[in-house]
Amino acid sequence: MNKQKKAFIGSKILLFIFGIPMLIWGLLIIYFKYAKDIDLTFTSSICVIGFVLIASGITSVLTSRYNQAKVLGALKSYERVSIAQLSSELKLSEKKTQATIVNLRAEGRLKASFDPKTGDVLVFEIDGELPIAVVPMSSSGLPEHEEKYKDKQIPKEHVYCTYCGSIVKPDDRYCNSCGSYLS
Repeated sequence: MNKQKKAFIGSKILLFIFGIPMLIWGLLIIYFKYAKDIDLTFTSSICVIGFVLIASGITSVLTSRYNQAKVLGALKSYERVSIAQLSSELKLSEKKTQATIVNLRAEGRLKASFDPKTGDVLVFEIDGELPIAVVPMSSSGLPEHEEKYKDKQIPKEHVYCTYCGSIVKPDDRYCNSCGSYLS
């Protein structure tokens, strides 16, 4: 699991860890206020804060799943697509689209790569199915866009992506693994 996914899950867990006790505490205070006639002024607002935290966590998780479904649905019709085009089509930011693709790859739902020169997404498999776009094959049986890379060797002086740590070539503008722009 990548750092971004861990941070996302951790932030949602924290929302629930703080939200559920606050909601329960607020409901208990409301109960004591009306059933036992004990006045605990201003503390019933804790219930509202707990509810907002829980609702925020649920909304965030559902939005993330919705964005993943949108990205997978759009990628089913592409063999190769630029992040800018895909983001425009999905009405998501390029950074969010890229992060969603990386997370889908980490979950094993998407087999794709980023072109090291252009940053385009190269789609190989989505949820066990090939994309609808026809992939031209070379005589060696590899897709044409992979044919030119088959004999390339890893350079002797390794250069690493600052975002994911993958080995990249010194002249690459985009990481082949995570798609991040390499300065």
